[in-house]
Amino acid sequence: MRSPSTRRPADYLAIVRRNLVVLVASVIAAAAVGAGAYALIPKTYEAHSSALIIAPGPASVGAERASDLAGQLRSASYVQLAVSDQVLARVARADAAGVLGDAVTPEDLRARLTVTSPLDNAVLDVVATGPTGESAAHLAGAVVDVLRVLVTELEWSDGPVAGPLHEIDVIDVASVPDSPVLPEFWGTITTAVLLGLLVGLVLVIGVEVARDRVVDPREARVPRTSRPSSRRHDAHRGAPLEGAIGGGA
Repeated sequence: MRSPSTRRPADYLAIVRRNLVVLVASVIAAAAVGAGAYALIPKTYEAHSSALIIAPGPASVGAERASDLAGQLRSASYVQLAVSDQVLARVARADAAGVLGDAVTPEDLRARLTVTSPLDNAVLDVVATGPTGESAAHLAGAVVDVLRVLVTELEWSDGPVAGPLHEIDVIDVASVPDSPVLPEFWGTITTAVLLGLLVGLVLVIGVEVARDRVVDPREARVPRTSRPSSRRHDAHRGAPLEGAIGGGA
């Protein structure tokens, strides 16, 4: 028996080796629990689409530069417009099949959207999430489609050449994602395995330490060493003292 306070690292390694089967079993059980939890946790899918802000005009180098500059100036406004109630209310009303969910509101859709525009760029990036891949892809695509229509309405000009001053062109159409972004399967399994290993280590070490604890005063007695045999002791007692005999002579 060794006191827990005097244990060395080698002692704990020995405990682990003795209980290796228990630790392996706890890891396997934890992995199974992690797989079950992954199957039950609601999934989050993510879809991407992008669009370009342009200013219609003649096909020339100068016109292209003017269009690009105009798109950059409009990008911040269109980012806000993409997540506005005007756009999201139309998206919700157009979802007759209920792909986005039952009775979704603009607030619900806004929480699932991220619209950005890189600096000095006329591109709009739309990222949508949803409980299914179809829902996420539908939301990303619907926002761009409705934004195109709304921009045409807002930018319409009845000048010499009737038409919108700016338009939205689709660059990338949202595709249905194959796998969710949250939760991650291997991340969930790894976390479960590590927790199972930690719990197993705590249990086996705790049990070993508890077994070495003194619970009865009798366990603390130090056994007495064996006394020399009486025959050997008597032989020593009966042996003549040469010094004494020599002295008597």
